[in-house]
Amino acid sequence: MDLFLKFKKDYFNYLISIILPALISGISIPLFKHVLGASGYGNFSLWFNAVLILTSTLSGWISQSIILFYPSSNNKRSFSNKALLLSLRTQLLFLVPCFLIVWLISGDVFFAFLFSIALIFTSLQFSVLPIIQSGFLSRKIIFSELIRIVSYVGFALLLLKFSGLKNLYSLFIAIIIAYAFSLLYLLRQSARFFENIELGRITKKELIELFRKFFSYGAPLSLWFVFSYLLSYTDKLFILKNFGGEVQGNYQAIFDLLSKSIILIISPVVTSLFPILTSAYTSGNKNEIRNLLKKLIFYEAGGFALVSLLYWLFGADVLFIILKIPDTIIFKWMGFIVISATFTWQIAILVQKRFELKLRSLYLLSMVMIAFFVQIIFYIIFKNYNNPLLYPLGYLLATIIYLFLISVSELVTISKSIKLKTLKVNQS
Repeated sequence: MDLFLKFKKDYFNYLISIILPALISGISIPLFKHVLGASGYGNFSLWFNAVLILTSTLSGWISQSIILFYPSSNNKRSFSNKALLLSLRTQLLFLVPCFLIVWLISGDVFFAFLFSIALIFTSLQFSVLPIIQSGFLSRKIIFSELIRIVSYVGFALLLLKFSGLKNLYSLFIAIIIAYAFSLLYLLRQSARFFENIELGRITKKELIELFRKFFSYGAPLSLWFVFSYLLSYTDKLFILKNFGGEVQGNYQAIFDLLSKSIILIISPVVTSLFPILTSAYTSGNKNEIRNLLKKLIFYEAGGFALVSLLYWLFGADVLFIILKIPDTIIFKWMGFIVISATFTWQIAILVQKRFELKLRSLYLLSMVMIAFFVQIIFYIIFKNYNNPLLYPLGYLLATIIYLFLISVSELVTISKSIKLKTLKVNQS
């Protein structure tokens, strides 16, 4: 099957899997902001983003390694079980340190416990998802995401209204329940998919070998995830420090509704793409991979132009009404900067796939670290400018720097190709 046709089939399955969750999530953001207030919503978002950063650290290297090495594994059931066992042991190893650090920072032992449990379930769910993706069971993810988002919003609202618990407790309990339900569903579907494949005995030696294989490729990629999250996390911390919880909460709500909505629509591209690319790369279809990536980059660039136009025509006004945010030019520009940075980052994610296929995860880590430090230096240089736009602009700058750095080699290749063709024409 043509790679693009195969991609479209899986993409639309993944797209369906997020349309309803996206609608529910879109409704929940202004609702939670209204219930918690701008400052309370901003505080919750910072803690939940911390969970996502740690999840990327603890399970990102495993999930990406699963997708990369799954096609070439001889016994896919045994491979998947060893990968999940490796993920579980990793989470348990870091459970106590994470608990103690959160307790120290928050001063709340019960919240530290909830944070740690939420981290385990999100990390395990992130580890099972790539197995489902690699098995091209995209329709199963439709139900897993639906289960997760409906459970989260439903239980969060019930607990916020009736439990009498602190808002932060209620929301984190809802996160635990949601990811637990999604995880159990995915584990059941995975078991059904592999039921006709003999498991075989998992030895300690095999598990150590798999760890070494995953770690050599995935460890730099795991740190890459950390820095990639920090790019969109640091600006919130600086705004909170310099402009207070009200401004940070409003910016966080704008960021969540715009960036997450865009990512929810685009994320099926990456979700469906990487298993297809690894399978094609294993088969040696490198030209098809290049053509597919170029086509998708073109589509995303067109999507950015369309979303930007709609935003300035009427989207910003609707956004501020929904979120109950002051309709000021600063917040309008914040929204547009978020849109620009989100699309730039998503295009960069497509460009970097060729490095992932070549196992050049250390190179990607170096590039995202450079982008992050440029962002920090930008904030330091302009720290005396009393304008909150400085911080989303720093995030946008970091995404542009990263895209440029990972595109340089491709631009050099294209330049050499053009010169070679020109030389041949001149010689003829």
